[in-house]
Amino acid sequence: MNSGQGKRQQMDELAFRRPMAVTEALRFRTGGSYPVCPRCGVTMEREYQNFCDRCGQRLEWSRFDRAAVVTKR
Repeated sequence: MNSGQGKRQQMDELAFRRPMAVTEALRFRTGGSYPVCPRCGVTMEREYQNFCDRCGQRLEWSRFDRAAVVTKR
């Protein structure tokens, strides 16, 4: 592996440590609404947790009050 590929791989591996804003929530017909991880796209069971429990992405919640709500049909 050359040094350029090694640095790129290292940056990709460390990217989850930088907080990503949670900007989307998924609402189900049953009435439940859940935030969506910006990295892996999976719904999370709790709001305002520090990390996604599926992929480990660090989360930032300051814009969640303006999150896009997508309805699951």
